[in-house]
Amino acid sequence: MPWWMLEVITAVILVAIIVVLGPLIKRFGRAYAGDVFRLNPRTGKSYLLLMDFAYYLIFGAYVLFVVQFTRAVGWTETVGGAQLQASTLRIGGLMILMGLLHGFNVLSLPVVGRLLTLGGDAQQPSRPPVEVLD
Repeated sequence: MPWWMLEVITAVILVAIIVVLGPLIKRFGRAYAGDVFRLNPRTGKSYLLLMDFAYYLIFGAYVLFVVQFTRAVGWTETVGGAQLQASTLRIGGLMILMGLLHGFNVLSLPVVGRLLTLGGDAQQPSRPPVEVLD
């Protein structure tokens, strides 16, 4: 197989990972974000929308950074071990970057949610009236 064919396959795999994992992360994270932003759900929806944009910008940029348009020094015309290792490293790099940023987001979301609800437009949950006994 020519060297450029592996490059195309690697780029397709990177894009497929981004397109598949993005909605999965969002789907399973909605309940968590709903708990964090329960006092101000409108802010939570806006925050999640902004995180979606950030997700696709960051990982789209990663794909553009690692794609190669010319054969690297030391690579042969046909796919060899060095090119397979480089392609695997790029796919693994995307996965570790996604994991680290997702972990950071999960850990920092409660802090962000608390800071955003301190803005004053959040409605406090209503309490039943307290009866005073004489």
